[in-house]
Amino acid sequence: MFASRSIRTYLLAALIALCGACTATTGKETRNLMADNAPSTQTEISAPHIVAANDLKGSVIVTQRGAIKIHTYVSPADSFLVTTQIIEGPSKLIVFDGQALKPYAEEVATYVQRLGKPVDRIILSHGHPDHWAGLEALLERLPETPVYSLAGVTSFVRAAGEQMLGNLRKKFGDKVASQVVLPSRVLHTGAQTIDGIGFDFRELLDGEASIQLVALMPDQKVVLAFDLVFAPGEHVFTVQPTFDHWIGILDGLKALGGYDTIMIGHGRPTGRAAYDATIAYLQRAKQIHAWSKDAKSYADALKAAFPDREQPGWVDFSSMILYAHH
Repeated sequence: MFASRSIRTYLLAALIALCGACTATTGKETRNLMADNAPSTQTEISAPHIVAANDLKGSVIVTQRGAIKIHTYVSPADSFLVTTQIIEGPSKLIVFDGQALKPYAEEVATYVQRLGKPVDRIILSHGHPDHWAGLEALLERLPETPVYSLAGVTSFVRAAGEQMLGNLRKKFGDKVASQVVLPSRVLHTGAQTIDGIGFDFRELLDGEASIQLVALMPDQKVVLAFDLVFAPGEHVFTVQPTFDHWIGILDGLKALGGYDTIMIGHGRPTGRAAYDATIAYLQRAKQIHAWSKDAKSYADALKAAFPDREQPGWVDFSSMILYAHH
């Protein structure tokens, strides 16, 4: 199953155009992810507690499943609450996604180094630059670490990366990397074991991104869904008009039995209620998109439809991408 060429071309052109117009705003309603400016944690059985020094501007939440810990770094709101998932095995770390801005990629590196275990690999979930633009800074601190991605994700970054980074620098200056770091190795789909941890890597097409990784952890019953799923209380990035297909993907993920913990691309880990919440959002977004004449009318109507959801700036941002070539 392959994403249609028209959809891929649409999204690639739209993202390049949008990076020249994007801003750092995410709206006024921003959830406070910090406790006294220090990361908080949650485990399977205990209440959240601070696990790292308060020199980090981002937040870290730790989810424990047996002997395995998943450390979720969440960037501050000026970088869209982008997450980096750090899987801690018995002797190694597996890192998913590299952040958008250098300062927060450096915070990820700081946190990783405090864990005291070598990084086996970094894996990219998809080609949107908020998830890979920080790789340059991350690899400066973690040299020689191999970077994996699905082949189609690498092709996307190769085609659009330089132009998107250049446009991002116009808005964020030296917080943005000076060069694109391409993945060095291909991530193959299917079952794999890394440091004794079982993963099931799947490639899903035409959801929030044209090509998207989902990683299942069968023994821990955890789904790393990245930007396919959003927390129930927050808006959703809708950057391409593939609403029905995306809903179908979510129905498939819902059907997975026993997977109650979902690691997402923006914000704290969430639960199964996020599937229905994201589906409801996409259904309404599809209706609004059918009659909206431009990005502003789409964004205004979507925010009115979900007045209690946080991060309204995400709607403005994604609507500009969605309508960039209407």
